Amino acid sequence: MNKKAKNSPLVNKNEILLEVPSEYISSKELTITEARKLLPENLKHLELNPREYKFLAVYCSNNFDAVEAVEKAGYVERTHAKYRAIAYSLLQRKEIVEGIRIFIDTVIQPYKDRLELELLNIYYRRATYDIATFVDKNNNFLPIKEIDKEWRCCIDGIKNTKYGFEYTLPNRDLALQALYKFVTGQDMNTSTILPEEAQKKMKIIFNNVLKINANIKPKNIKKMKKSQE
Repeated sequence: MNKKAKNSPLVNKNEILLEVPSEYISSKELTITEARKLLPENLKHLELNPREYKFLAVYCSNNFDAVEAVEKAGYVERTHAKYRAIAYSLLQRKEIVEGIRIFIDTVIQPYKDRLELELLNIYYRRATYDIATFVDKNNNFLPIKEIDKEWRCCIDGIKNTKYGFEYTLPNRDLALQALYKFVTGQDMNTSTILPEEAQKKMKIIFNNVLKINANIKPKNIKKMKKSQE
């Protein structure tokens, strides 16, 4: 397989290299009408043939899974390695790259700040949760439906024991490091700040972000000013 295709970050690497039967015919192919419904109007000017357009449409709407996009675009090959190679080749085309950029600017960008706010909320809760949120007065874990939705992001898994079920919860120290890097772009272990100071700083930033974004609609989430950092 082409080494560049194998190493490309834009190609899904989780696919297992399985042989596809020789008589394989793609039953996943989208029609061009279905593809057009997946993309905004401002992409129609791109010089793409129907299969390339289908690839772009699926790629932008399936969490950027390039291999699946190749299959749904109607390309038929016998191995997933060849699908990867096609995907890599398509992702080098300037018209495809331009289409992806337009899609992100048109569809995703208006919600970028809102998504960042939601991510901050998740990072912060995973770094600061209290075990009491997840247990009853007898220290038994609560059923998940009885736990506030905003704290469910802290549940990494559920395991059964002879005493009943238990939740797997995040390591708060590691979660604090992840939060610090998300906000500052720096690793805590390469800075001079102490964990206690980092936790206080993160709490101040988190409260400031919530305060300035109160009652703001998703498209209009305000960015935090430098002075508040």
